[in-house]
Amino acid sequence: MARHEDLDWVRTVSAAGVVLLHTSSIYVSRYSQLTLLGVSPSLLANQITRFAVPVFFLLSGLGLGLSKRPMKLPDFWIYRLRKLAVPYVLWSLFYFLLDHHGDFLLHPQQGVLTFGALLLKGGAASHLWFLPVLLELYLLYPGLKWLMRRAPGWTLAVSFLVTLFCILALYVPLPLPRWLRPRLWRLFPPWIFYFVLGMAITEERLARIRELARKRALPLCAAAAALALIYSWDSVRCGNLESVKPQLLLYSPLCFLALLASWRICGKGAALPAFSAFASRHAMTVYFAHIFFIKLLRRWSFFNRSFLTLLLTFVLVYALSLLTAWVPELWSRYRRKKTAAV
Repeated sequence: MARHEDLDWVRTVSAAGVVLLHTSSIYVSRYSQLTLLGVSPSLLANQITRFAVPVFFLLSGLGLGLSKRPMKLPDFWIYRLRKLAVPYVLWSLFYFLLDHHGDFLLHPQQGVLTFGALLLKGGAASHLWFLPVLLELYLLYPGLKWLMRRAPGWTLAVSFLVTLFCILALYVPLPLPRWLRPRLWRLFPPWIFYFVLGMAITEERLARIRELARKRALPLCAAAAALALIYSWDSVRCGNLESVKPQLLLYSPLCFLALLASWRICGKGAALPAFSAFASRHAMTVYFAHIFFIKLLRRWSFFNRSFLTLLLTFVLVYALSLLTAWVPELWSRYRRKKTAAV
């Protein structure tokens, strides 16, 4: 698939949003004299970034929908497994050993079984649940693609209803097995709408969306900002700071449109487009690595004090996560040059 600078920008901001979301998690209950509509800056940062994970699912579906690469079904799954499953297993092992290396050395057999169970549900670290869900959606993709070709409107509508039902099931007593309710958000149904919505965006529709974003850039950005404040205030009022809420079904697609619209301004010049292309290319590594650096910095009390140290922690974590991706890339370039010289 050809690179799209505005989609790179959306992916870059979404990856940074995930980092800020997790960085701000320990600050949300801190008292602050500075508030906006009664919401502290730390809590505001935590809530306005809730669009990021749904937008990642949307971009994953969109990437598959725009792809023109002919690929047989087994090759498709092998490619996706190699691209996602291998780094997922390695990063899961890294986080598992980081937290349980003592137990693993004392009881290796039990450690292997525990790691296997955590691997299946994305439990080796708090953020890794995203990968098993994405792999589930990739497994469903051929069937979803078939349905989208024959009944795109119905497929999108049904996926919306499935996601809405699953979200509501977390808050109201709907007929679901008791064991499933607390695990539901770690499975694909609460996220399938965003993935299918991305699949529905063809090249022609993307061109129309870009035209809409170009003509209505200011209203879209203003609406996203207003909804971000309303969403944050409502989260405080209801005492619910979780990521799986019905409001996200509107907020996340609106943020996607607003980010596309903002590229009209942010994409001018050469520096930011170059950075955005680089950061977008390594967004998944940033996702994998950032929790490690958050844990590392939180060992020092200095990074647990105020909103200003939250911002400093965010900048450091994001920079270190990008560096984690950049070093192997530099090494790979060096090896290629060395091989070519020989």
